[in-house]
Amino acid sequence: MAGPGDPPGKNFRERCFVPPAATPPARLAPTSGALAVAPRLLLPFQAMVSSVFQMHVFRPSQDLETRERIATQTSFARHLDAASDRSAASDPSTGAPADPARGAAPWLRSADKRALATSIERASEALGVEPDVAVAVAIAESSLDPTARAADGLSSGTFQVRPSTASDMRALIRSGEVARAPGGADVVLGVTYLRHLDDLFAETTELRPGLRTVAVPDAAERQHFAVAAFNAGQGRVAAAQATASRRGADPRDFASVRPHLPSITRTYVDRVSRYSDTPQPGSA
Repeated sequence: MAGPGDPPGKNFRERCFVPPAATPPARLAPTSGALAVAPRLLLPFQAMVSSVFQMHVFRPSQDLETRERIATQTSFARHLDAASDRSAASDPSTGAPADPARGAAPWLRSADKRALATSIERASEALGVEPDVAVAVAIAESSLDPTARAADGLSSGTFQVRPSTASDMRALIRSGEVARAPGGADVVLGVTYLRHLDDLFAETTELRPGLRTVAVPDAAERQHFAVAAFNAGQGRVAAAQATASRRGADPRDFASVRPHLPSITRTYVDRVSRYSDTPQPGSA
C-alpha cells in the first residue's frame, strides 16, 4: 500500500528494501580450507535473518492496511453521526456517546430538557399520543423551553399554546371528553391539544357550517394531519382536504393534501417528522 508521499506504484516492500545499484558486484577469488566452508556455515544464519526481516518489515504492511481501513471507517461513521439531528455527541477518542441517556441534540443536552421530554412522553402515553411525535412538536415549537414566548406575545410555553386554545383544552378536560394526563399544565395542555386534533381527523367532524374534516383511518397517516393542524389550525387543514377532493385527489392521503397547505406548514411537518424519526410524507 503506497504512502501519501510515494510515487505511484511504490509499495511498502519497495520503500523498505532498496535494491543495490545496477553495477554487478566484484567476483571474489576462489578460497580454500576453512574460509571455503564459511559461506556454507552462514546459510542458516542468513535464513533466520531473512525470516525475521519478513516478519517485522513485510508483515506490518498488512496490519497497516487494516489499521488505516478501520480508521477510515470509524472516521466516516463519526462524520455521519455528527451530521444527524438526532445523533449523540461523540468522544473524539472513542466515538462513544457523551450523553447516552438522550443523545446530544441541542434541545436534549441539559438535564432539565431531558426531564421535560420524559414528562411529555408520560403524558402522551396516558392520552394515546405517539410520544416521539409529541416531543418532536415541542422541539419544533420551543426547543423544549417552557419559558419561550412568541414575538407577538400570543403564544407561550413548551408547545406555544395560545390562551384561547389553552382555555378550550381545559374545558375538554373538565368535561371528561379528554382525560387529564399526568404532568404540569404546560405539558398537559400541549399534549391534550395533539390528542384533540387527532380525534378531529379520526372521524368526519363538522368544524363550522360548510367545513368539515375528512376521516383518516390510518393512524400513522393521521399523525401528519394532526401535526399540520397544530401549526396551521384544523380549519386550514380541512379546507386543504376539500381542495384535494375537488381536484380528484384522496383527501385521506397527506401527500395529496400537502400541496394545498401553506409552505410554512409543509416545512413544519417535515421538521417534526425528522425530529421524531418518522417517515416524512410525500413532498410536492
